[in-house]
Amino acid sequence: MDQKHFYHRMLAGLVFLTSFIIYYLTIAPTTSFWDCGEFITCCYIFGVPHPPGASLYLLVGRIFTMLPWCADIALRVNIISAIASSVTVMLTYLIIARLIIIWRGQPKKFADRMIIYGSSVVGALALAFSDSFWSNAVEAEVYSISLFFTALIVWLILVWHEKADEPSSDRYLLLISYCIGLAIGVHLLAILALPVIFLIFYFRKLPFNFLTFIIFILISAVIFFGIYPGIVKMIPNLALILTTKFSASFAAYFFILLILIVLGSLTFAIINRSRIVITALMCFLLIIIGASTFTSVYLRSKLNPAIDENDPENLENIVSYINREQYGDWSYIERRAPLWEYQIKKMYLRYYGWQFIGKGTIKDASGLLAETFSLKGLWGLPFLIGILGMTHHFFKDYKRALAILALFFLTGIAIVLYLNQPDPQPRERDYVFIGSFFAFAIWIGIGVASILESFAESVRDNSLKQKVAMAIVTGLIFIFIPVKMLAFNYHSNDRSGNYVAYDYSYNLLQSCEKDAILFTNGDNDTFPLWFLQYVHNIRTDVRVVNLSLLNTHWYIRQLRDQEPRVPINLTDNNIDQLAPVYWPESKTITIKVPREVYEKELEDLEQRKEFISKLSEAQPEITFKLGPTWNGQALRVQDIMILNIIASSQLKKPIYFAITVSRINMLNMLDNLRMDGLAFKLVTYPGEKISPSRLKENLFNKFSYRNLDNPDVYYNDNITGLLVNYRSAFLRLSAFYRQEKMTREMLETLDKMEQIIPEQVIPIKDPRLSLGIGSMYLDGGRPGELANRLERILEKPNISENEKFEYAQVFFQYLNNPERAEQVMFEIIEKNSGFLKGYYWLFNLYNNLKYYDKGLNLARQLLEIYPADQQAKLRVEQFGKLVGSTEGFREKKRNETTN
Repeated sequence: MDQKHFYHRMLAGLVFLTSFIIYYLTIAPTTSFWDCGEFITCCYIFGVPHPPGASLYLLVGRIFTMLPWCADIALRVNIISAIASSVTVMLTYLIIARLIIIWRGQPKKFADRMIIYGSSVVGALALAFSDSFWSNAVEAEVYSISLFFTALIVWLILVWHEKADEPSSDRYLLLISYCIGLAIGVHLLAILALPVIFLIFYFRKLPFNFLTFIIFILISAVIFFGIYPGIVKMIPNLALILTTKFSASFAAYFFILLILIVLGSLTFAIINRSRIVITALMCFLLIIIGASTFTSVYLRSKLNPAIDENDPENLENIVSYINREQYGDWSYIERRAPLWEYQIKKMYLRYYGWQFIGKGTIKDASGLLAETFSLKGLWGLPFLIGILGMTHHFFKDYKRALAILALFFLTGIAIVLYLNQPDPQPRERDYVFIGSFFAFAIWIGIGVASILESFAESVRDNSLKQKVAMAIVTGLIFIFIPVKMLAFNYHSNDRSGNYVAYDYSYNLLQSCEKDAILFTNGDNDTFPLWFLQYVHNIRTDVRVVNLSLLNTHWYIRQLRDQEPRVPINLTDNNIDQLAPVYWPESKTITIKVPREVYEKELEDLEQRKEFISKLSEAQPEITFKLGPTWNGQALRVQDIMILNIIASSQLKKPIYFAITVSRINMLNMLDNLRMDGLAFKLVTYPGEKISPSRLKENLFNKFSYRNLDNPDVYYNDNITGLLVNYRSAFLRLSAFYRQEKMTREMLETLDKMEQIIPEQVIPIKDPRLSLGIGSMYLDGGRPGELANRLERILEKPNISENEKFEYAQVFFQYLNNPERAEQVMFEIIEKNSGFLKGYYWLFNLYNNLKYYDKGLNLARQLLEIYPADQQAKLRVEQFGKLVGSTEGFREKKRNETTN
């Protein structure tokens, strides 16, 4: 191996190792929220996740779950993303190097190696430490592997570009085809690399002119749509049509005949040595073979695993599964939200800015970061270098630059147009665009090459001066781009020590009694629960019922038929006919409750005996008003099914709603819901909001709260918002003890809450909640807790004058601290001399405390600012008289003492 290749490969390995070490240090130790719990669980049990599936990902994940290198199954799957992302970073290094070599040629001296290798390192690590790419690298998601395939395909076509004149170059096209087929089994993002392949192939093999370019684009479009939706969607759809119109046997014979035709054509082409036809047919077959991992979806669904979304065990369901029919359909022309202001500006450009410009801190009403662009953290340097690189690339090699531009556009703005996202979104969607960020990182590397080329040209000889100058410039760029990105993004992407998803889900399950039915709202209070139940066998007696999926017929059947079974009084025919019901106005719903269930539940009311005596004679039934839940005029299928499950079970199985379920999804049965922890139990009697003994047992003894008191662990806004539910439970219990005059128990509960979730680590966003906690401490004889909270609130930026005004009154009225109240009020009027009610409040304070001289001085000060203020005039006169009488009284006392 010659020296130049040694350095090149060594740097490629170093880039891989560096990124992998960083990812391993920051990797999530267990499951995370959103899709991670579902993917990990489906890898472990080989289940069927949400459409359109990730068959290859699950096959790879299943292998990793069997490798005993760590105890936690989730961590075994998480490491796949770290490895795939690290390899992607290495491939990015190799891609940048090859693109620069195309116009510069192979490196021959130090300056060449510095330009090619140094630039490639900077660009690759800029991708490695970009916000969204890093986030995907440390948890179990499909996007890291999908981008790995994208990078691999781009690198392979560049290798082909170099060897295109050799007879063996076709093998790279065959390998690319196989990778495309495999990538389909992870995520469809990699398919968007196809235009890169087409453009690089065209410019390498054909002379450019307008006519041939248009013809080639049309042929490329046919190939692109032949792969997707052709191969991905058309084959199962065609099989379904043939089976429906004729028979399953006819469909099977039809596809066997197609395969024989392809194989026959291939044989004929081989005999006649037709290189183009052989390559085309082999590429087609390899894509099919790669995409054949999807057959595992059908095979596993036939075995009815615990997670079997859409139940794709027959052709009709497979077609529905691949077509993502459960998510509905929408037009690409009619926008579901403003195209520029929301879909492009907020849902793409804002994310793009996070990667390469900076990330602000200002949030909008929905809790999302509001600033489209901010220089905070990165100063916009990666962006400027990337723009320089894009310009330089077109100037030096417009053909390959056009290919990278196609990748940048198709994985960015084109995805915006395709997804047509409605407003609002339940979470940030930056991970969708990592292909676009990957393309821009290539230009960052080329931008560095542009700068280094300028320095090399300024000192043309290969002298020590040139070497030192280029090394210094490269080092400075390295510090101000990848190192700065690493430092800025490290904390927010560090998942080490974060056990919230695991513990929250564990606590949600522990909130339920044995054999309970638990209604959950969406991904975050469903997928991690599945992970605990099916991977760790925790509380498998609890049947989780996802309300979103409860609108689908296949899921209702699974709930009815699979253990632990949910009582559902519907036949298959009844289920097939389920649809929203016209329900234009509120109606009273009455559900009868068996006497034995009713009497058993009364045993929980140990705190209020008089309540038991009143209720024991009442008719055992649940009564509530139910209004329309959909479009103001109908009930959804999920609402119908909730009623059916409650009526069918007759509450013989405990029924719970996760605390995150909205009121409308609880069908407004609030009078009969009792908080037992992170879930509300549906009880047979109204009015009792908590079971103090059960809630305390859960909060104090059963629940797990790992690292919520650790200031070194990063928790994003979604998590801190979710942790409010813990505080809500503690405060419900504290409020009960406060009402019952049980001061010791109240303080014990408040102290336990602060010990587990200290405000210094998990801040309380609403000052009123913090003051409410302080008021409980005040009632318990510890006023210092309220004072401390007030001081912490006053230290926060952007506190309004009216809020400070209220806090000053709290110091005076509740804490008996007029000095601090006076100080806060003076801070207000010093910044805003027009805050008149601050002056007036101080007038009353000085009058009550008989500080007449202070009142007089303040009134005169106000008169100087507002000479016409009547209140100030009256106070000058009032305090003037009082000061005079006070001084006369003091003079009289001094004379009496002297005499």
